[in-house]
Amino acid sequence: MNRTAATAILTTEYAELVTEVKFTTQQTSDAYTFAVDMSLRQLGYTEDVLATTDVPQSQITVYLALLNYYALRRFSRLLSIRFDVQIAGSLQALRSQAFKQVQQLLEEAEAECANLGYAVGSKSGLQMGRVPLDYLEPDFPYGLPPFPYSGNEVM
Repeated sequence: MNRTAATAILTTEYAELVTEVKFTTQQTSDAYTFAVDMSLRQLGYTEDVLATTDVPQSQITVYLALLNYYALRRFSRLLSIRFDVQIAGSLQALRSQAFKQVQQLLEEAEAECANLGYAVGSKSGLQMGRVPLDYLEPDFPYGLPPFPYSGNEVM
């Protein structure tokens, strides 16, 4: 998948959100460029190949999850400057509602990336590994010693 296809997917996915919150064309374009570049960096591509990289089929699922996360992260930042307005009386405009909803979507996207093995966002990622501990076990001829081990057993 190349940049054009990735941008087309983001455009389709977030068309309603962009229209609803009235992002400018420049804001939307910057958000999609940011999402594509950061996703490719997260996949391990270097700066000199970001513009021409074609992501292989084996990485498409992860790439789409990362695109989703980074686009929502950029939208979240754009919406974070909006605040609720209340005029004397009962007239009010809850402009922060879109920010709260995008935050929920961002948390879901972060969890999806973590499930695919890519730690993003504020949550620290843990990686499972193996630590060989065999060198700590004594060589008993018939497996483990009888319980409780008194130390007098013949080895």
